[in-house]
Amino acid sequence: MEQDFRTTFLILEDDANDALLIRRAFTNTACNAFVCRNTSEARAYLLGAGMYSDRSQFPFPEIFVTDIRLADESGVQFLQWMRLRPEFARLPVIVLSGAATPLEIQQAKELGASRILKKPGDPRALQEVLMELSREFCPAEIERIHFIDATVDSIGERELQ
Repeated sequence: MEQDFRTTFLILEDDANDALLIRRAFTNTACNAFVCRNTSEARAYLLGAGMYSDRSQFPFPEIFVTDIRLADESGVQFLQWMRLRPEFARLPVIVLSGAATPLEIQQAKELGASRILKKPGDPRALQEVLMELSREFCPAEIERIHFIDATVDSIGERELQ
């Protein structure tokens, strides 16, 4: 039986162009990346509400990535909401923002952001930042296949001994 070694990212990004770049960066990796375009959608996903109630199709994320500047509320306000809920209190958060103020950065850190990354304004530079993030957490599909093969081989060896 093949195990699923995927890491699930939930990404809150309200810019359509950046959302497209994010989806591309996680294509052909051993990760699931779900992009929510507003805080209401991200809340529903995290809570498993509405269309997100099927956790086999929309698994609970292992990593949450958010922008700071959002149209409906700030990423800091969203993080405050998350941290007030015990089920989300330990969820690792990466902030990706091109326009965060020093105060917003400090607030994100106080709310437990694991990392704060500068979002470049240039789409090519942004694509590279996203590709680095996906490479860090999500091996390429071929690497995942080799990992599964090695795991199966080691399981077979243990059973023979």
